[in-house]
Amino acid sequence: MRVLVAESNLTGRNQLTRMLELDGHEVLQADTWKELLAQFSEFQPNLVLLEPALSDMVGGCCAAEIKRLSPDRFVPVILVTTISCNITLAHFLGSGADDFIEPPYNHLVLKAKIAGFERMDELYRRLEKFRDRTQQELHLAKHMFDTITKQKPENIPYIDHWSLAAGHFSGDLLIFERTPDNALHIMLGDFTGHGLAAAIGALPTSDTFFTMTKKGFGIGDIAAEINSKLHRLMPTGQFCAASLISIAPQQNRIEVWNGGLPSILLVNAKREVIHQLCSDKLPLGILDAESFSSQTATVTTENVCHAILYSDGLVEAENAHGHAFGDHGLSRALGAECRSCSLIQNIKAEVIDFLGGLEPHDDISLLTVNMETLS
Repeated sequence: MRVLVAESNLTGRNQLTRMLELDGHEVLQADTWKELLAQFSEFQPNLVLLEPALSDMVGGCCAAEIKRLSPDRFVPVILVTTISCNITLAHFLGSGADDFIEPPYNHLVLKAKIAGFERMDELYRRLEKFRDRTQQELHLAKHMFDTITKQKPENIPYIDHWSLAAGHFSGDLLIFERTPDNALHIMLGDFTGHGLAAAIGALPTSDTFFTMTKKGFGIGDIAAEINSKLHRLMPTGQFCAASLISIAPQQNRIEVWNGGLPSILLVNAKREVIHQLCSDKLPLGILDAESFSSQTATVTTENVCHAILYSDGLVEAENAHGHAFGDHGLSRALGAECRSCSLIQNIKAEVIDFLGGLEPHDDISLLTVNMETLS
């Protein structure tokens, strides 16, 4: 281990150096704060023994400043001082230091303290390796998820959608595709967990959705097939709350399968909710094929101007006071005065303002369909 001893007293500095060299450590010395900074920057020591009040140190102990010089690795700081004389114990605890040793210096005590920090350093190294592997997995998962979601048709002017991730990326799946007879199928899925687990579930889900939609299957059959695949592939406790809708403009109807997500809202020209298509099924992947219900609900599109789908992360979003956005927040957004803004812009603005810069606890996904321009 490379150790930097920063003490103004030559005798004490040499004593500590001899003890450390006997234990096989490489030792650097400094007797001023300026010299300490220069040595630390050039040689990147693994441990610092620091006198709390070096001759040119401004404001006393700057152990926290040493930590800031090397933010990506753990560098313990041991104060060399008599606590009862040089600084108060409270100051020591708030200084950023990790430990202290008092003169006269005891070789065995110093050796034990360093051994403890060496074990801690090994733990930090393992955590860093774990963090790097996790980052690689997250990068892979995000790439997979982005590839999946980009399969949906582009430039559909009557569909607006918005997502806000609770972590590195959203675990919500939002996809849509047309059938051969020009019906529009939309799926919003909210997978258990985030990251790689969500991305793995999204692969069979999206593939089934796109393939069966293009072949003209109904959303009930699609939900049943996705359920079977997730039930077979995913571990217990992993599932996908989902809403699937099919909009057939020529038939003036909307068909819905909702398993575990908030109600799909149908609003009129005054942005009043005229239909709430509630969840009446369990999420996908929980039941086996025999127990699963693929039954759908159908409503007319008469007087319907917009269909709104959203994940529960929207209504469960909490502000700094711990208050949830809730159904009342969504109702407020629907009744917002800005009629020149699109419906999704109003809701998005209300949610972001409500969060006040905080990251949501769960992924937020929102999709609106303008039924007036759908053809």
